[in-house]
Amino acid sequence: MWGDLFNTMLIRSSHTTLNQLIIQFLPLSLPPQTSSNHLYALGISHFLPIYSVFESSLRAHKRSDSTPLRTRKTLSALHLPGLERTEALNKDINLLLPPLHRVSSPSHRSRLEAFKGHIQLSLSSKPHLLFAYTWIFYMALFSGGRYIRSKLRAAFTTPVACDLQRNHDELSGLNFWSFPDDTDGEDLKVGFKARVATLSEALTEQEKADILAESVHIMVSLTEVVREIADTVPERAIALAQDVNSDTSAGRQGPMSTIRPSWIILLRYVLPMGLLDLLSAATGMAASRTLWYNALPPISVRAVAE
Repeated sequence: MWGDLFNTMLIRSSHTTLNQLIIQFLPLSLPPQTSSNHLYALGISHFLPIYSVFESSLRAHKRSDSTPLRTRKTLSALHLPGLERTEALNKDINLLLPPLHRVSSPSHRSRLEAFKGHIQLSLSSKPHLLFAYTWIFYMALFSGGRYIRSKLRAAFTTPVACDLQRNHDELSGLNFWSFPDDTDGEDLKVGFKARVATLSEALTEQEKADILAESVHIMVSLTEVVREIADTVPERAIALAQDVNSDTSAGRQGPMSTIRPSWIILLRYVLPMGLLDLLSAATGMAASRTLWYNALPPISVRAVAE
């Protein structure tokens, strides 16, 4: 089975580390820690360049005369447009964030930029590595992605009937996690897995080795990107909160609710040390949040904002 090809110790270990970081980080961007979805939106925006690069590469390679015919045929069969997430994620970011906050400075995402450059370079010379990118980034939407979506729905949307959920997700900025078909993407998942299983039989042993090595690199790189989000998003969130507050105080309606003052302090003084260190220093999320806050030096919210 194709799934067994990815079921190696290195990949399992990297995948576990990444999942633990995401599961621990996600609650920090949800109520009661914040009353807005700014933190989520700023964090998820880091994944837009990743999806954009590998999905555009897939479309380009399958129709490029410079790509070997065997590879073009394979990638054409691998490509399911319904699974593409670039447009959906871009739509969410445009909905959730003001224009000036939709793209972070390259200086705030050096690890993301390094990973993006690696993807471009690797896929230009070895397009068969798209097996790794499509499998990892699309299957994630149906495993941990369903869990994340359920948390986001509970936190930032009003419960609605099932037949209205699709439109509700669209209006709530959750297009990335949802699919506009009757099965919410389940048919796409089944079809994609079947295609990958069939197409992988034609891969050479060297191509399989390349794909496995790239899969490990993807997991390690994503872990670094998540840590970078923890290091840089708090500063961007404070700037965004200031802009929203300025709009509101000037008599204009801000795009969303502002971040709670106590959470701004927590973000400013704790998260910049890095998510991994933060997690290793804590024994549990609920208890550790209290300890972090109590350990902060006395400071006013105004001073933090400045």
